Amino acid sequence: MTEEKSRSNVSLRPLHLRILFPHLLTLPKTDPRRFSIPSDITTSKAIDLELYTYFALLVRDFIHPWYRLVTNDQDLCTEITEILITVVQRLQKRLCEEVDWTELILIKAPKLLTVHYRDYRTAKARLHMPHAGGAASLEELFHGMQPHFAMQPQPQQEQQQQQAEYLRLLADFILKTLLDPQDCKSNCLRHLVREILANLVLGSLVEVLSDPYTIHMVICKLLVAYEPLVDLLEASGDFTKIDLTSHDKEKSKSDLIQGRLQSELEEAQTTPLAEPTAPIKPSPDKKGLPMQLQRLQEKRREKGDEIVDAEPEDLETQKQERRRFSFGYITLQVILAPVRALWLYLNAVFTSSQERYQQVTQHKKRTQHMRLLEPIMQFARVALLVEDRPVLQWAWQMVAMFLWPLIRVLGGGILVDKFLEQTILHVLSEGFIVFYLQLGRDLLWPDGVLISRSESPTAIEREKLRIRAERLLAVSFPSKIRKVIFETNDMNELQSHMHDAIEPLQNKYINKHLMFILIDLVASTIIPELVEPNDDKDDWR
Repeated sequence: MTEEKSRSNVSLRPLHLRILFPHLLTLPKTDPRRFSIPSDITTSKAIDLELYTYFALLVRDFIHPWYRLVTNDQDLCTEITEILITVVQRLQKRLCEEVDWTELILIKAPKLLTVHYRDYRTAKARLHMPHAGGAASLEELFHGMQPHFAMQPQPQQEQQQQQAEYLRLLADFILKTLLDPQDCKSNCLRHLVREILANLVLGSLVEVLSDPYTIHMVICKLLVAYEPLVDLLEASGDFTKIDLTSHDKEKSKSDLIQGRLQSELEEAQTTPLAEPTAPIKPSPDKKGLPMQLQRLQEKRREKGDEIVDAEPEDLETQKQERRRFSFGYITLQVILAPVRALWLYLNAVFTSSQERYQQVTQHKKRTQHMRLLEPIMQFARVALLVEDRPVLQWAWQMVAMFLWPLIRVLGGGILVDKFLEQTILHVLSEGFIVFYLQLGRDLLWPDGVLISRSESPTAIEREKLRIRAERLLAVSFPSKIRKVIFETNDMNELQSHMHDAIEPLQNKYINKHLMFILIDLVASTIIPELVEPNDDKDDWR
């Protein structure tokens, strides 16, 4: 009973305190230092908690497996945590003051996705044609249209090494820009942080987000509000019921036949040199490094000097309810923005106080771009295959040529731009950032286990999630818009249109092209020194 009670008390302790600051837990309960919180990373406590959880998981999965075999000393983990905090704080300053998020999200990203969709469909149409340049596969043909240094056509093992080396060079330059010179001169510490950033952060993001299963999962999480409607339509028969068990049985049967033929062929080609003997059972003392690590942790736990790591339940308790996206709130902000600015200006004039005015207008980087809606509509036109429907294509052109210019002349374009800018500020607010961090943690550490160590989903699970994502996308469109764009309200036909819309995101190799280009775009926007000429010729590596 006492053992269960002590274990429950341990599980209630925050994850980052148990891994990153275990010395606070060893202090007496009456010591006030026990309740002292770690230093702030940002101005938000909720974001700090998520960031410290990330740091704790990184240290637990990347540092503890080998460092705890050597010593229980916490100095290295503390030093790494301080460097990560420094990197995040300097990134935060750049993100808040120097990055034009409206331009990045509403202009550059849609244009990049539009090019990706067009190149994918062009490569698919040219495959096996005489003018395909001799490409034998869709991946090779797409690479010829969008070459990238990290995605050279090589064997898989060499390709993975090249991708890892590209991310190391990128992480190296990021650390050189953000860290202090004395930290950069420490090769051991810098290489260790570089491996964490390149492999566990950037490498895992590329590997996870390029997987179509992850893309479908993100779609399902973002459209979770439509799940009851999809369940209702499936129960009523509006969506056709798809039986995936027969496909699974056929695949397993073919795999079984292939495995049996291969084993018989190997048996026929080999000659027994000795009498068959009973298989030797592995000794319980020789089960590899993971078992040794587990035994070592058990011994330390018995001695009382073990730092208890996280359990999956701890990560679930830290999740908060996400604030819903509100078009009414954004519209109200657009309408009241001039009134609020005028009131604050008059208040500052009559009271000779600029404090409140500067506090509200502290978002320094306002975009100077106009026509923010056009890149998004161009991407929607390409993704939804508007050009394949002549009547809709004609209507789209008429609106673009006559109706939309008239709306802009009457002032509607300014209101749309302000609405979109307020939308970006809304989706980058504190509640949404916490949700994004929790979503990323769920993707990289599902059920508290690093993605590389967890079981990969089966083909049936992937197919079920793909169908679910397509159906959620189909019902997310209002009925009138569905009728206008897709010329039908039949749910199965709408699901087929959604399948065509997300088809360019169903190839993991091609998705990696998109991910590396997105990483280059975001990194060069946050750290413009990446694309600027470097006059420092010292070999700091």
